[in-house]
Amino acid sequence: MNSYSLRAIHYRTGNPLEIFMKEGVFSRINNISPAKNLPVIFPGLVDLQVNGWKGTDINREGTDPEDFITLTQDLRQQGITTWFPTLITQSVENLETTLHAYSKVYSLLKTSAPGIHLEGPFISPEEGARGAHPARFVQAPDWALMERWIAISGGNIRLITLSPEWPESENFIRKCISAGVKVSIGHTKADSMQIQSAVNAGASLSTHLGNGSHLVLRRHPNYIWDQLAEDKLYATIITDGFHLPHAVIKSFLRVKGKKALLVSDTTAVGGLPAGEYDAPIGGKVVLTPAGKLHLKTNSDMLAGSAANLRDCVQYLADTGLESLSDAWDRGSVMPSAFIGLPQADGLTPGAPADCVLLHQGEMIGVWKDGVRVDLP
Repeated sequence: MNSYSLRAIHYRTGNPLEIFMKEGVFSRINNISPAKNLPVIFPGLVDLQVNGWKGTDINREGTDPEDFITLTQDLRQQGITTWFPTLITQSVENLETTLHAYSKVYSLLKTSAPGIHLEGPFISPEEGARGAHPARFVQAPDWALMERWIAISGGNIRLITLSPEWPESENFIRKCISAGVKVSIGHTKADSMQIQSAVNAGASLSTHLGNGSHLVLRRHPNYIWDQLAEDKLYATIITDGFHLPHAVIKSFLRVKGKKALLVSDTTAVGGLPAGEYDAPIGGKVVLTPAGKLHLKTNSDMLAGSAANLRDCVQYLADTGLESLSDAWDRGSVMPSAFIGLPQADGLTPGAPADCVLLHQGEMIGVWKDGVRVDLP
């Protein structure tokens, strides 16, 4: 196992440090005298919702183990040291092929891609709430199917997004919690009582709150207000500049506080040039020069994101919604704490040696498990 040491300024305290990494963890962190031109050190970013990046798509037909390895390497080069492969609503056959592929490389990637996020197929079938998920594969919660998928994944489905509008939802949620799977509400048209029942059953998160929803909603009550007001629910939000307006992000951050987490919802189109693409999420999609990814047939309907998590963190800082250090926490230690990863300890001795170095805003170094990542 490699050992490494570096000098940098702590992203929150501003203190100059000497950081030692050994056997995959931060072995020692010492305060040092101030020095000129030191970079700033941040924890590695942790993305709970990744569909693909730079041409690699884990929701395509025939996903194989190498796809997970490629994505892991490419995401590390963006400062995302931990990610959750996110599988959308699709055929049972294709989903199981992908879960098999993931299970084959899990032992290699368990600190980088420690679990699956299943986004569907137990979501709302209704246009708008369903988002870009294909309607023909949406179905009611089925515990026998879920048990099989958990087994195929090697017991590594860690998060599922579903809609509690289905009559079977409450019992299904309880079974998920008992099996160690966290439950998130998303792509839903659930009413107030259904959302409350889901929370009582153990649901603890809202998936990309404010998105995967109808373009026009009843003023109140509605499922966005209900989830926003529920103190027991964390919420993920996509801050790429397209999914949510500035005022909505500001409101969500104020209400949810430390329970607002950043995700990218990035797709295989992320990191590619503007143009038209074929995608499992939405079919024919368009990536505009400004970075907006939408259905070709409806420019108001987003088809996931083309931004990565570091872009989403930077958006909060650039727009003045939060300091860079606060925004970075929402994309690193805070999602780690929610999902139960040791990365929640951040830059402390004994924590995984996952970190990012920035110098004058430019990323100059990434370490994963104490090993330096080759940057392009």
